[in-house]
Amino acid sequence: MNDATWLADLLAHGLVRSSFVPPAPVQELRDLTRTRKQLAREVVQHTQRIQKVLEDANVKLSSEISDTLGKSGRRILDAIVSGNTDPEELAALANSRIKANARISSGAVARYATIASC
Repeated sequence: MNDATWLADLLAHGLVRSSFVPPAPVQELRDLTRTRKQLAREVVQHTQRIQKVLEDANVKLSSEISDTLGKSGRRILDAIVSGNTDPEELAALANSRIKANARISSGAVARYATIASC
């Protein structure tokens, strides 16, 4: 007797338990959780890709601002994209609460401005 026949015989006699299938609300919740985890991974991947492109362009913004895609980071990035290369103006775009505000003009953005002006 092969395995398939043996299992069919056990199932016919009610000796095999069926697999657990969660109720529909639980299945939906699991799907949503998986989707949320995947979206969070994608956000991280895109953020890291943006930081790599910035570092390749010699803009070390992530070393001065903790959240490159936060409010201040986005304002600085928008200004860079629009062609602004003045370190003082770019540093002024950072939120006043950022402790690294003074370092931005002399650090991350200044390196970029030096290369961009060449």
